[in-house]
Amino acid sequence: MATRYPSSEEPGQTEASASQRPTFTHTRTEEHVKKSLNLNGEEANMPSLNKTNHDDASSHQSTIEQDVGVTKIEALYLVFSGWKIWILWGSIALIANIYALQGSTTGTYLSFATSAFKSHALLGTIQVVTSIMTAVMRPFEAKIADLISRPAALAMSVMFYCLGYIAVAASKNVTDVAAGEVLYTIGTTGITAIMAILLADITSLQWRGLASGLYSAPYIYTAFIAGSITQGINAYSENGWRWGFGMFIIMVPILMAPAIGVLFWADWKAKKIGALSLASSSYARRHALGQEDGPKKSFTQMFVYYCEMIDVLGLLLMGFAWAMLLLPFTLYASAKNHWKNPSLIAMFVVGGILMICFTIWELKYAKHPIMPRRILNRSLICSCVIDFSYYLSGYIHSTYYLSWVYVVVDWSAKDYNYFSNITTVGLCLFGVVAGLIQRYTHRYKYLQVTGLCLRIIGQAIVYVQTRHIHRSDALMVMGPVIISMGGACSVVGSQVAAQGSVPHQDMALAMALLALWTRIGGAIGGAISAAIWTDQLPKHLQANLGQYLNATQINNIYGSIKVARAQTQHRELIIRSYLDTAWYLEVPTLVLCIVPLIAGLLTSNFFLGENHNSIEDKKVIIHRDASAVDEEILREKAKQVEERVKMEVGRL
Repeated sequence: MATRYPSSEEPGQTEASASQRPTFTHTRTEEHVKKSLNLNGEEANMPSLNKTNHDDASSHQSTIEQDVGVTKIEALYLVFSGWKIWILWGSIALIANIYALQGSTTGTYLSFATSAFKSHALLGTIQVVTSIMTAVMRPFEAKIADLISRPAALAMSVMFYCLGYIAVAASKNVTDVAAGEVLYTIGTTGITAIMAILLADITSLQWRGLASGLYSAPYIYTAFIAGSITQGINAYSENGWRWGFGMFIIMVPILMAPAIGVLFWADWKAKKIGALSLASSSYARRHALGQEDGPKKSFTQMFVYYCEMIDVLGLLLMGFAWAMLLLPFTLYASAKNHWKNPSLIAMFVVGGILMICFTIWELKYAKHPIMPRRILNRSLICSCVIDFSYYLSGYIHSTYYLSWVYVVVDWSAKDYNYFSNITTVGLCLFGVVAGLIQRYTHRYKYLQVTGLCLRIIGQAIVYVQTRHIHRSDALMVMGPVIISMGGACSVVGSQVAAQGSVPHQDMALAMALLALWTRIGGAIGGAISAAIWTDQLPKHLQANLGQYLNATQINNIYGSIKVARAQTQHRELIIRSYLDTAWYLEVPTLVLCIVPLIAGLLTSNFFLGENHNSIEDKKVIIHRDASAVDEEILREKAKQVEERVKMEVGRL
């Protein structure tokens, strides 16, 4: 049953009505302004409730007031035109390029950072912790972006990003590396989240997938220069990887500064000329009554208010619960008495209690729960199931995939770096292709289902490679390529489905929920992978090498992939040990690939058109001429809207 959602858009801001506006000249007489405003027409009307055009909407009428961060971004196009729009897109392009460069190089450094401290097996533990942090931070960042503004959240994220990499680059032990990765994860999660939200803010459904694909496109070329960079700074040496992390501490904030500055300027400009009142009826009401900043509150009251809005307690309960439940899987192999260790048992008990508390809190007491019922619909639920199971199986496969490939295949450092970027490059390349297909078919479901089928084929090829000591390089490459083809179609499909199935006010939260369950799936997958790796690899190394090497030598091979690869004696036995361990990872991965395919068949398939989403009637206007953003006219429009609000409030 269709429902009605409040529109945050002025009727005069739709593309249809924009085409009906009179053409303005630059003569600024009072009479000209009044005529240009067309106050008796559609432009003067307050926003009204729009009927939904999509059956994913829930059956109740929403009365959610639009957050100021959403209002600010909707006012952006009221102050941007011509070259200002190109500055914004150019700033986004800068971010895309520097982020792709760090993504193509720093992933390689982490394996060698842990190996430098003889703690490579802790990679799985770090993966679990950072995945949980990512899951918890996505709703937090989304709420900050909605409650304050997109640029404020982005600036905060850049700060944590730099602090994290400073800690990693200056680390003296693996604990410092892990702590730095946690801080970095807070920052990189925020940057990724805010840029995804921003792209979704300013694109229509039909262009959304392509815009997302193009933002990731720089990974295609950075992968080919990443190998030269890692060799140039000697990243595989004892301290070379530190320079790899350190150079981004300088580059990232410098290249992100233009976008942050442009967005802050747009916020300031929109507020100055009154454009926020045109973008949101709720803001217009508060501004007309002199309450645009809300009632005055003390610091304590503001702190409590934001904690309630962000649901800080719920996020903390969820994060600690999953951490307590998943970390034992990565730690038990090195714990005394393994599963009988009292500390591990206590972690499970505490984790279970915290999960129960989290559930009760969210269902009974949270004023603004992480998963409000109003946004739960078939498209969003199926997208969450698809990406949860996709990442669950994907992290079982990928956490140690590059590690065992590095040991068993005799490639040069540059070739290994190229191989390590195949999946990333493939996802980005085919993501653009998937976006183009969505643009011209205006649908996403069957493209996503096709991609999920391709992924199963790719994982089957990888599985076969674990059964043969002498492998085909062509098949080693073909598996990740096919996986990336399928993954691109699936990821782009889930993103567009989740974003388009809710109104703009709830879009950031829907994206955060998708990312939350995606990362929880990844955390569980990483925990399973670490448990298998830390249990099976020592057993296979001992079984195959026990009669030739002592315990210390075997532990060195287990603790460092560089040591394992450097062994010339008994090399085939080492390779067999790593491949036998990899087999235990690839079998559950292949089986679990069936789950997202089933969910993909059950999802909806709404039309991808010029609207911002499938719920509201608002359209995204890509370009406005100078007359449409004339400051004096916008001020007069805002004044008329606020006067109308005062009259309506006075009649209540």
